Amino acid sequence: MDVVKSVIYYDGQRLLECILVVVSIFSHFLEARQNIWSKILAFPIALTNIYVYSVRQLYGKVIYSIVFIFFNVYAYLKWKGTLHRKPLQVSRISYKMLLSITGLSMLGSMAWSFIAYIYLNKLSFISTYGDTCYMFLGFMDKWLMSHKKLERWMIAIFRYIIFSLACYQKGAIILSIQYLILSAIGIYGQIQWYIAYKAMKI
Repeated sequence: MDVVKSVIYYDGQRLLECILVVVSIFSHFLEARQNIWSKILAFPIALTNIYVYSVRQLYGKVIYSIVFIFFNVYAYLKWKGTLHRKPLQVSRISYKMLLSITGLSMLGSMAWSFIAYIYLNKLSFISTYGDTCYMFLGFMDKWLMSHKKLERWMIAIFRYIIFSLACYQKGAIILSIQYLILSAIGIYGQIQWYIAYKAMKI
């Protein structure tokens, strides 16, 4: 009986992950196209992430998903525009600011990963660093995304690759493949947003 329950639980978890992967990929594709529906789909995705990644013990992703819900409300309002304000257009930040906040995020990730590795049951450093790096860089990424800053895609691609390794270390192969696909969508998003940025400048 316990074996049957275990199989049902495992298959249910895997099915949920597969559904999450499909919806998440679709949402990111819409975001690359600057479609407001990406902000609407992000709410159920974030709530599902909280459960799925807590099971996988990727707690940085769980914390990020909780905070992301509030970021997404802000992003939705910024992207949508109002009667008195036009919808947000793609813009840029300086490379100096980009490098500064990226460096600080990575140092914060490294420090937290080291503490977690030493004190939290010797967790895998790669999965812990990938998880925390995804979280720290994620806060910056979503602020840039909320303001439609072109550079957010560079950060996103880097995050997705690192987190793909973290998922692989945890044995979450489906989720690992998802983030590799999101990396490719990130390249597409960078191109699409750059085209939009150049068109606006003309």
